[in-house]
Order: sequence, then C-alpha cells, then structure tokens
Amino acid sequence: MVMHNVAIDTPREINIGLLGCGFMGKCHTNAYKKIPYIYPAAKVAPRLKVLCDQNAAIVEREAARYGFEEYCTDWKELVADARIDVFDNCGPDPVHPEPCIAALKNGKHVICEKPMAIRVEDARRMRAAAAAATGMAMCTFNYRFMPAVRFAKDLIAAGRIGAIHHIRVHYLQMAGHDPSLPPDKVWYSRWPFSGGLQGIGSHAIDQCRFLVGEIKSVSALVRTFNKDRAIPSAGCPADVVSDEGAAAILDFENGAIGVVESSVVATGRKNFLGWEINGSHGSLHWDLEHPNSLFACLAGVGGDDSLLGFTEISVTESGHPYVGDWWPQGHNIGWEHAQIIEKFHFLDAVANNKPLCPFNATFEDGYRVAVIIDAMRRSSRTGQRTDIQY
Repeated sequence: MVMHNVAIDTPREINIGLLGCGFMGKCHTNAYKKIPYIYPAAKVAPRLKVLCDQNAAIVEREAARYGFEEYCTDWKELVADARIDVFDNCGPDPVHPEPCIAALKNGKHVICEKPMAIRVEDARRMRAAAAAATGMAMCTFNYRFMPAVRFAKDLIAAGRIGAIHHIRVHYLQMAGHDPSLPPDKVWYSRWPFSGGLQGIGSHAIDQCRFLVGEIKSVSALVRTFNKDRAIPSAGCPADVVSDEGAAAILDFENGAIGVVESSVVATGRKNFLGWEINGSHGSLHWDLEHPNSLFACLAGVGGDDSLLGFTEISVTESGHPYVGDWWPQGHNIGWEHAQIIEKFHFLDAVANNKPLCPFNATFEDGYRVAVIIDAMRRSSRTGQRTDIQY
C-alpha cells in the first residue's frame, strides 16, 4: 500500500479575537470551524487566536473547549493586540459599543452581535467609527442568510410579486410566559435587561428593511406585562425598561404598509420568526419553523384564478441561494447554517477584497434598526406616530 501526502493550497489565515464565551460565542466559533472545508475555494482559514471574557475560570475552560490558542479577561488587551485581524463582539449588549469602536480605531475588522447598541446615541457613534475605519464592520442579522429569505429577496427584486403593498412580520418566543418566573430566570429581564424588542424585535425590523425597504414612520405600543420584570435597561433612561411585547404599524417609503410584532410571552412559541409579503402580482410567506420552504403565490395578472393559492417551494436546490456549497437537493439546512454562511461572506470580503453590501448587514444597518426601535418606544410613550429620522 502506497500512501501519498495531500497537497493543500495555502489559504489566507485570519486571526480571530472573540469577546464573550456564552451562547453566541459558541455559535460564532462553530461557524469559524466549519468555514474552511465548506468553502475551500475562498482559501480563507479563520484561526481561533484569543478568547476573552471577564470570568477567568470560565474563559480558561471555554477557550480549551472551543479550541482557542489563548485567552484573556480584559477586552482592552484584545482590541489592542496587533496579531488580531477580526474582533468579534459576542459580549452582553451594553459591552458592544466601546470595544467595537476601539477595535475599529485600531484597524481591526469588526463583527458585532445584534442589537448593535441599546442606546441610539451609542449606535450612532459606532456607525461613525465604522465609516472612518479602514476595516470592515458587520452587525449580525443572520436571518438574511437563510436561503429561503435570500430567494424571496431575489424574487422581489426581479419584480415577481409586483409592487409591495403589505408586510406582516413577527418574532415570538415564550421565554417569560410563566408569570411566576423571576426576572433573573428569563433572558430579556436579567442583566443587561435589554428586553424583547432589542433581543428579537431587532431581527423582525431588519427583515422589514432587508426585504421591503426603508421605513418612514411608526406607530407603536411597547409593553411589559409582568411588572416585576420592568427593570430599567442598562445605560438608558429610567422609562426604558425590559419590554415583553411590542406591535407597530409601519409606513414604508415605497408606499407599503407594515405590521411588526415581537413577544417573549407568546405561550407555545419557542423561536418563531415569520413574515408574509403581499404584492400586486403575488405573495410570499416564510417562517423559521419551516426554514427550507418558501410559500409563494405568483399569480400574474388577468389569468384564471381558479387554481390560485400558495405553492411550497423547497429551497434546497443547488441553484438556490447559498445551498450549492452544502448538501445534495432535498437535504435541509437550518439556523446553524445561516450563521456559518454569514460569517463566511464576511471573511471572504475581508480576505478577497469583496463588498459587504447588499447582503451582509453593516453598522449602518445596525444603526438604522436602533433608530427604529427608539422611535417605536417614543411612539408608545407619546401615543403619536413618530417619523424615522436617521
């Protein structure tokens, strides 16, 4: 038996420095591990260089488990490390602005988890830092990279559903549905007290902008139903609390009407993001519980409506967006894969000098979502429709 050495093209190594070793730190690390063998042609090799978390015992353990070479407990050391190419901020929401701004000033490329910032003022500073930086900056709205969502965007751009009239989008969870649960037992009301609108409503708002366009004004209600969880959100005025439900009517610049809803007390719903878009020539529907299916009604005009209805399209063909690099047709991909696809497109842009837009969410996108959330809160407080001013 003759053994042969494997010839390997030398990829570009990109050193990753990651802040935060919780749920999203684990998720991002998983993406970096998968990228080299799913996307070999890009010749990108993420190197897990430094993991940072303020808890020394936890970060030492998780650095070994995740496969990082080193760890530290001070983000200031991480963003100043000349070896780091990409700073990935998976820390708590209030710890997004300062490390990201410092990393951008130090010439790093930056990935920041959503919501980009709790306060719109901080989001504005982050946007300015990104605009002045030499590195690229992305806010992680990962649902843009579900193949069915991207396919829907392509159909809309091609005019297949005509002029858009309506979008209804919701993101529902049941994290706090039990009134007996204390604030520290549900994710949105324990520190940093971000609330459901920031935590999941931000995704719903980004889907509106990504698929339909810019929002002109909002009329909203934002509520906390369990008053012991109405804890002031970190770094915000006292009247901004960890909300549990929000609903808003949106007026889009293109004339469309939108309804957006978020809830963390929706009993029975584990992680239910979904939307329906109605246009002059057709409609589209998608939800995260059926992630590989886009339901489409492409009617045309003036035809026979006797068979008209929604058709389920299995978005698993090699020609569908993002699918060809993965499995044969009919083999589903899900939440994890959108995270991997998103991180790959960012690293591919960094390594091969490609643009982030229009599919990766930039710090401009993160800022605009923060502005819309702020407008929704103001509308709820005043009882008035509020214009969106960037």
